[in-house]
Amino acid sequence: MTQVKDEIERSEQRKAKADEPSPVYAERERFTMTRNHWLIVGAIAIAIVAIISYSFLRRTATPAEQAAPAAANPTGTVKFLMEQQWLIRMKLAKAEKQWVARQVTSTGRVVSAARNQAIVAPPVGGIISGDQLPRVGQQVKQGQTLAVLSQKPTAAESAQIAAGNAQLRVEQARMDAERRRLAQVANEVQVRLNQAKTEYERAQRLYERKAYSQRQLQAAEADYKAAQANLAAATEQAKALGGSAGRLGGVGIPTSYAVSAPISGTVVKVSKARGEQVAPGEQIVEIINLDTVWVEAPIFEKDLSYLSRQAKPVFTTAAYPGVEFSGTIVDIGAVIDEQSRAATVTFEVPNRDRTLRIGMQANVRLDAGEGGDALIIPKQAVLDNEGKKIVYVLLSGEEFQRREVTLGDEYGDKVAVLLGLEPGERVVTQGAYQIRLQELRPAEAGAHSHET
Repeated sequence: MTQVKDEIERSEQRKAKADEPSPVYAERERFTMTRNHWLIVGAIAIAIVAIISYSFLRRTATPAEQAAPAAANPTGTVKFLMEQQWLIRMKLAKAEKQWVARQVTSTGRVVSAARNQAIVAPPVGGIISGDQLPRVGQQVKQGQTLAVLSQKPTAAESAQIAAGNAQLRVEQARMDAERRRLAQVANEVQVRLNQAKTEYERAQRLYERKAYSQRQLQAAEADYKAAQANLAAATEQAKALGGSAGRLGGVGIPTSYAVSAPISGTVVKVSKARGEQVAPGEQIVEIINLDTVWVEAPIFEKDLSYLSRQAKPVFTTAAYPGVEFSGTIVDIGAVIDEQSRAATVTFEVPNRDRTLRIGMQANVRLDAGEGGDALIIPKQAVLDNEGKKIVYVLLSGEEFQRREVTLGDEYGDKVAVLLGLEPGERVVTQGAYQIRLQELRPAEAGAHSHET
């Protein structure tokens, strides 16, 4: 039994010894593991260097290189997914033929209307006193006191005043004497009128009793009417003389003169200050009323035949894009400029809210009376591309094509297309700018997908 056990132990020892690797094999295994380890470390190091180099090149690249557009798209076809269209709430519009009037356009300037501008210059001189002098931008009413001028007569003016007053006193004495004479005449006429009335009444009674003839009655009546006329004339003369005498008075120069606003409006210029001397006819303030303004614009002579007083011009300004003002034609200039071959046409524009300002540039558009069919699209669909006008046309659900178009006249928020589109084609209105970005930078268009 002990022999069997020892034999088994020796057998297991031989087996374990047979399973052990040889020294050559173990050395080879260690070398292989070391080589793989360094290969992995080298690969990681190369990747890190590549990432660092790419980041450095991105940071040092010039703005022009970073903003360099994608390669040109010769066909102009752009893919724009439905998800992108929903995100920007894309809108389309159909190119349709409509009858439109021929347009006459020009660029003019806002000026003050006639009688709506006033230069306030008093007819007398003096020194500005008081606190009534307005400031620039202040609203004033017609008749409002703008300034008070303090005046002091010179020696010559004082002598002239004294001479005038002496002459007036002589005239006053003469008028008093004449007035007394007329009062006496009136009294005498009144007495004769009373006598004539009494005689006329007596003649009537005697005529009724057949004691007076009709001729005697008529003579008494004529005397009575004559006395009435004389009394009326004397009374009128006394009234006229009394009125004239009442208006006579001393001559003098007032010690102050109030300068009033001739029109209502806005003060746009103040030329004097309190305490300054003002000469007769010298400007103190300037007032402009902006409730109604004029627009003066040159119209070429070839278009003058299309204008009429009934035309309804429309005006737009750079200061208020999208806002239209309407007006009427005041005057079509009678002189053609030899250089520009245009006449100045004046338009009147209501301006109650004072939106239009003097000197502002205004674009004028009005119908010429004749017209025809034109292909119309919204102006919102048109983009600028290096001096050219482009639109994006829907080809399929997610495919659009860039088109270069030639535009005609504008009609409010719409514009005529002369070349580049066919009737019935749909153009992108809201979202055209995002499609343009998609065409230029397909990878970055999503970052700019905001509503227009």
